[in-house]
Amino acid sequence: MKNGTNKTEATSPASMASTGTHEIVLELIQKYLPERGRVADLAAGQGAFSVRLKELGHAVTAIDFSDENWKAPEIELQLQNLDSEFAEKILEGDNKFDAVVAIEIIEHLENPFRFARECAKLLKRGGLLFLTTPNVEAVKSRLIFLYTGRLLSFGDYETVRPAHITPIFKWKLDMLLSEADFEIAHEEFNRELYAERNFKMKLTAFIAQILEPFVKGAKGDEGRIIIARLK
Repeated sequence: MKNGTNKTEATSPASMASTGTHEIVLELIQKYLPERGRVADLAAGQGAFSVRLKELGHAVTAIDFSDENWKAPEIELQLQNLDSEFAEKILEGDNKFDAVVAIEIIEHLENPFRFARECAKLLKRGGLLFLTTPNVEAVKSRLIFLYTGRLLSFGDYETVRPAHITPIFKWKLDMLLSEADFEIAHEEFNRELYAERNFKMKLTAFIAQILEPFVKGAKGDEGRIIIARLK
Protein backbone atom coordinates (compact mmCIF):
# COMPACT_ATOMS: atom_id res chain seq x y z
CA MET A 1 0.00 0.00 0.00
CA LYS A 2 1.21 3.50 -0.87
CA ASN A 3 -0.35 6.88 -0.11
CA GLY A 4 -3.53 5.17 1.12
CA THR A 5 -4.18 3.30 -2.16
CA ASN A 6 -4.52 -0.47 -1.95
CA LYS A 7 -3.51 -2.91 -4.66
CA THR A 8 -7.10 -3.74 -5.65
CA GLU A 9 -7.92 -0.08 -6.29
CA ALA A 10 -4.74 0.39 -8.31
CA THR A 11 -5.38 -2.58 -10.61
CA SER A 12 -9.17 -2.47 -11.04
CA PRO A 13 -10.34 -1.17 -14.44
CA ALA A 14 -11.38 2.47 -14.66
CA SER A 15 -13.48 4.23 -17.25
CA MET A 16 -11.44 5.82 -20.03
CA ALA A 17 -14.53 7.62 -21.35
CA SER A 18 -15.72 11.12 -20.55
CA THR A 19 -17.39 11.79 -17.22
CA GLY A 20 -20.84 10.22 -16.92
CA THR A 21 -20.81 8.44 -20.28
CA HIS A 22 -20.57 4.90 -18.91
CA GLU A 23 -23.40 5.55 -16.48
CA ILE A 24 -25.76 6.89 -19.17
CA VAL A 25 -25.03 4.05 -21.60
CA LEU A 26 -25.43 1.44 -18.86
CA GLU A 27 -28.88 2.82 -18.01
CA LEU A 28 -29.85 2.69 -21.69
CA ILE A 29 -28.67 -0.91 -21.99
CA GLN A 30 -30.77 -1.88 -18.98
CA LYS A 31 -33.77 -0.22 -20.64
CA TYR A 32 -33.32 -1.36 -24.24
CA LEU A 33 -31.66 -4.74 -23.59
CA PRO A 34 -33.37 -6.00 -20.42
CA GLU A 35 -32.85 -9.68 -21.26
CA ARG A 36 -29.39 -11.20 -20.98
CA GLY A 37 -27.69 -11.23 -24.35
CA ARG A 38 -24.45 -11.45 -26.25
CA VAL A 39 -22.68 -8.09 -26.32
CA ALA A 40 -19.53 -6.89 -28.10
CA ASP A 41 -17.69 -4.10 -26.29
CA LEU A 42 -15.56 -2.33 -28.91
CA ALA A 43 -12.56 -0.26 -27.81
CA ALA A 44 -12.93 -1.76 -24.36
CA GLY A 45 -9.98 0.15 -22.85
CA GLN A 46 -9.21 -1.07 -19.34
CA GLY A 47 -12.35 -3.22 -19.27
CA ALA A 48 -14.49 -1.15 -16.91
CA PHE A 49 -17.61 -1.24 -19.08
CA SER A 50 -17.10 -4.91 -19.99
CA VAL A 51 -17.10 -5.74 -16.29
CA ARG A 52 -20.37 -3.85 -15.74
CA LEU A 53 -21.98 -5.66 -18.68
CA LYS A 54 -20.90 -9.00 -17.22
CA GLU A 55 -22.34 -8.01 -13.83
CA LEU A 56 -25.69 -7.51 -15.58
CA GLY A 57 -25.50 -11.09 -16.83
CA HIS A 58 -24.54 -10.43 -20.45
CA ALA A 59 -22.07 -12.64 -22.32
CA VAL A 60 -19.36 -10.11 -23.15
CA THR A 61 -16.78 -10.14 -25.93
CA ALA A 62 -14.26 -7.37 -25.32
CA ILE A 63 -12.29 -6.00 -28.26
CA ASP A 64 -9.48 -3.45 -28.40
CA PHE A 65 -6.45 -2.76 -30.59
CA SER A 66 -4.07 -3.25 -27.64
CA ASP A 67 -3.95 -5.08 -24.30
CA GLU A 68 -1.62 -2.49 -22.80
CA ASN A 69 -4.34 -0.98 -20.58
CA TRP A 70 -6.39 -4.14 -19.92
CA LYS A 71 -7.28 -4.70 -16.25
CA ALA A 72 -10.15 -7.22 -16.38
CA PRO A 73 -8.46 -10.67 -16.43
CA GLU A 74 -11.79 -12.42 -15.82
CA ILE A 75 -12.90 -11.32 -19.32
CA GLU A 76 -11.08 -12.43 -22.46
CA LEU A 77 -9.84 -9.57 -24.63
CA GLN A 78 -9.63 -9.93 -28.42
CA LEU A 79 -7.09 -7.77 -30.22
CA GLN A 80 -8.47 -6.26 -33.42
CA ASN A 81 -7.79 -3.20 -35.55
CA LEU A 82 -11.12 -1.35 -35.49
CA ASP A 83 -10.02 0.70 -38.49
CA SER A 84 -10.18 -2.44 -40.64
CA GLU A 85 -12.66 -5.15 -41.69
CA PHE A 86 -12.76 -6.76 -38.26
CA ALA A 87 -16.22 -8.34 -38.02
CA GLU A 88 -15.45 -11.73 -39.58
CA LYS A 89 -12.42 -12.11 -37.31
CA ILE A 90 -14.61 -11.63 -34.23
CA LEU A 91 -17.64 -13.73 -35.19
CA GLU A 92 -17.73 -17.43 -34.46
CA GLY A 93 -19.69 -18.86 -37.35
CA ASP A 94 -23.13 -17.22 -37.47
CA ASN A 95 -23.24 -16.60 -33.72
CA LYS A 96 -23.99 -12.89 -33.96
CA PHE A 97 -24.45 -10.35 -31.19
CA ASP A 98 -27.58 -8.88 -29.64
CA ALA A 99 -25.79 -5.58 -29.08
CA VAL A 100 -22.59 -3.74 -29.92
CA VAL A 101 -21.20 -1.03 -27.64
CA ALA A 102 -18.94 1.61 -29.24
CA ILE A 103 -18.15 4.22 -26.59
CA GLU A 104 -15.97 7.09 -27.80
CA ILE A 105 -14.20 5.20 -30.59
CA ILE A 106 -15.67 6.35 -33.91
CA GLU A 107 -13.95 9.77 -33.72
CA HIS A 108 -10.58 7.95 -33.45
CA LEU A 109 -11.03 6.16 -36.77
CA GLU A 110 -10.06 7.02 -40.33
CA ASN A 111 -13.17 5.44 -41.84
CA PRO A 112 -16.34 5.77 -39.73
CA PHE A 113 -18.49 4.54 -42.63
CA ARG A 114 -16.63 1.22 -42.76
CA PHE A 115 -16.82 1.00 -38.97
CA ALA A 116 -20.63 1.27 -39.08
CA ARG A 117 -20.79 -1.47 -41.73
CA GLU A 118 -18.58 -3.74 -39.62
CA CYS A 119 -20.78 -3.14 -36.56
CA ALA A 120 -23.80 -4.12 -38.66
CA LYS A 121 -22.09 -7.38 -39.64
CA LEU A 122 -21.66 -8.25 -35.96
CA LEU A 123 -25.35 -7.86 -35.14
CA LYS A 124 -28.43 -10.00 -35.46
CA ARG A 125 -31.35 -8.40 -37.31
CA GLY A 126 -32.97 -6.07 -34.80
CA GLY A 127 -29.72 -5.90 -32.82
CA LEU A 128 -28.69 -2.65 -31.17
CA LEU A 129 -25.67 -0.40 -31.57
CA PHE A 130 -24.91 1.84 -28.59
CA LEU A 131 -22.62 4.58 -29.92
CA THR A 132 -21.21 7.74 -28.34
CA THR A 133 -19.07 10.54 -29.76
CA PRO A 134 -18.28 14.19 -28.97
CA ASN A 135 -21.03 16.48 -30.24
CA VAL A 136 -19.08 18.91 -32.41
CA GLU A 137 -22.29 20.80 -33.24
CA ALA A 138 -22.96 21.87 -29.66
CA VAL A 139 -23.14 25.67 -29.39
CA LYS A 140 -20.07 25.63 -27.16
CA SER A 141 -18.18 23.78 -29.89
CA ARG A 142 -19.26 26.35 -32.49
CA LEU A 143 -17.99 29.19 -30.30
CA ILE A 144 -14.68 27.42 -29.70
CA PHE A 145 -14.30 26.99 -33.46
CA LEU A 146 -15.09 30.67 -34.00
CA TYR A 147 -12.11 31.87 -31.97
CA THR A 148 -9.67 28.94 -32.27
CA GLY A 149 -10.45 27.26 -35.59
CA ARG A 150 -10.84 23.94 -33.74
CA LEU A 151 -13.92 22.05 -32.55
CA LEU A 152 -14.77 20.91 -29.03
CA SER A 153 -12.72 17.79 -28.19
CA PHE A 154 -10.50 18.41 -31.23
CA GLY A 155 -7.93 20.77 -29.72
CA ASP A 156 -4.17 20.64 -30.34
CA TYR A 157 -3.46 17.99 -27.71
CA GLU A 158 -6.63 15.99 -28.47
CA THR A 159 -5.85 15.30 -32.14
CA VAL A 160 -2.48 13.57 -31.86
CA ARG A 161 -2.81 10.04 -33.24
CA PRO A 162 -4.45 7.80 -32.25
CA ALA A 163 -6.68 10.38 -30.58
CA HIS A 164 -9.58 12.35 -32.09
CA ILE A 165 -9.02 12.59 -35.84
CA THR A 166 -12.56 12.44 -37.30
CA PRO A 167 -15.28 14.85 -36.10
CA ILE A 168 -18.72 13.27 -36.52
CA PHE A 169 -21.41 15.76 -37.51
CA LYS A 170 -25.07 14.75 -37.21
CA TRP A 171 -25.57 14.66 -40.99
CA LYS A 172 -22.56 12.35 -41.32
CA LEU A 173 -23.81 10.12 -38.49
CA ASP A 174 -27.26 9.86 -40.07
CA MET A 175 -25.70 8.99 -43.42
CA LEU A 176 -23.27 6.34 -42.21
CA LEU A 177 -25.90 4.63 -40.06
CA SER A 178 -28.48 4.66 -42.84
CA GLU A 179 -26.02 3.27 -45.37
CA ALA A 180 -25.16 0.45 -42.94
CA ASP A 181 -28.90 -0.40 -42.66
CA PHE A 182 -29.45 1.08 -39.19
CA GLU A 183 -32.33 3.19 -37.96
CA ILE A 184 -31.95 5.50 -34.95
CA ALA A 185 -34.04 4.28 -32.03
CA HIS A 186 -32.92 6.83 -29.43
CA GLU A 187 -30.72 9.91 -29.12
CA GLU A 188 -29.68 11.91 -26.07
CA PHE A 189 -26.75 13.96 -24.84
CA ASN A 190 -24.24 13.95 -22.04
CA ARG A 191 -24.55 17.48 -20.71
CA GLU A 192 -20.97 18.13 -19.64
CA LEU A 193 -18.03 16.01 -20.70
CA TYR A 194 -15.33 18.12 -19.11
CA ALA A 195 -15.19 20.52 -16.19
CA GLU A 196 -14.69 24.15 -17.15
CA ARG A 197 -11.02 24.57 -16.33
CA ASN A 198 -10.52 28.30 -16.79
CA PHE A 199 -12.34 31.60 -17.11
CA LYS A 200 -12.36 31.50 -20.92
CA MET A 201 -14.12 28.13 -20.99
CA LYS A 202 -16.57 29.21 -18.28
CA LEU A 203 -17.36 32.31 -20.32
CA THR A 204 -17.81 30.20 -23.46
CA ALA A 205 -20.27 27.93 -21.65
CA PHE A 206 -22.22 30.95 -20.38
CA ILE A 207 -22.44 32.57 -23.83
CA ALA A 208 -23.44 29.22 -25.35
CA GLN A 209 -26.41 29.00 -22.98
CA ILE A 210 -27.57 32.46 -24.07
CA LEU A 211 -27.19 31.68 -27.79
CA GLU A 212 -28.71 28.21 -27.69
CA PRO A 213 -32.31 29.24 -28.57
CA PHE A 214 -31.14 31.30 -31.56
CA VAL A 215 -28.75 28.85 -33.24
CA LYS A 216 -30.06 26.64 -36.03
CA GLY A 217 -29.21 23.04 -36.90
CA ALA A 218 -28.37 20.04 -34.75
CA LYS A 219 -27.28 21.27 -31.32
CA GLY A 220 -27.56 19.42 -28.03
CA ASP A 221 -24.99 19.09 -25.27
CA GLU A 222 -21.35 18.06 -25.43
CA GLY A 223 -21.61 14.30 -25.86
CA ARG A 224 -23.93 12.62 -28.39
CA ILE A 225 -25.33 9.19 -27.44
CA ILE A 226 -27.12 7.12 -30.07
CA ILE A 227 -28.96 3.81 -30.04
CA ALA A 228 -29.33 2.45 -33.57
CA ARG A 229 -31.26 -0.70 -34.49
CA LEU A 230 -30.23 -2.92 -37.40
CA LYS A 231 -33.18 -3.27 -39.79
